[in-house]
Amino acid sequence: MDDPVAAKSVFLSMYMSNHPDTLVAYVMQHTKNRQVVTASMTSIDSKGMHLSYTVKGSDVKNTTRVPFDPPLLGYEEVKPRLMAMKVDAEVDLGMAKNPTITTFAMPSLKHTLPTFSLQILLIWATFSTSPYGAIFQQFFGWQIIRLSWVILVAAHSAEASYMFHLTSKHKTPFNTKLLWCFLTLVLGWSCIVRYLRLVKDTRIDSIMKGS
Repeated sequence: MDDPVAAKSVFLSMYMSNHPDTLVAYVMQHTKNRQVVTASMTSIDSKGMHLSYTVKGSDVKNTTRVPFDPPLLGYEEVKPRLMAMKVDAEVDLGMAKNPTITTFAMPSLKHTLPTFSLQILLIWATFSTSPYGAIFQQFFGWQIIRLSWVILVAAHSAEASYMFHLTSKHKTPFNTKLLWCFLTLVLGWSCIVRYLRLVKDTRIDSIMKGS
């Protein structure tokens, strides 16, 4: 089966020649070498791209292959993936600007459900007066239940503090910041995952508008 991305390799390589800083960032991140000064794309396919580069103080051409994980399913995925990889590389290298996040968004159900379900179970185990609750309390013991509350409160408090740091870093408006921090205190890490996804999407959107 023909590779739809490889079929456009020459065109994509020419297109990316207009974005040398992006290619340098790819190479720096992949090779862990901060001395890279020039880079060019020599070929690309659905599983990765070959990049040629030089380092400071040398004219020798080196090559590396940067894989796509997961592989691209079609040509239409090339630009969004390259933009996402640019964001990841710039963040890892400390080159990314901090976008301003002004909105609130609920975390996804798949990230929220496990933590929320455990919290509901803990609340039920603590306050239930049913026979099943009594059996649960007797089996685990009040010491375990109390310890679970301590761990829950400590973990969510730490996560809410980290969310306060993130929202301050990205200049989130005060009322929206309070909402993010409160929900993180209740739901935990799933809110952090959602916020960081929003930061990444904002960066990608900014790049797409400027391209």
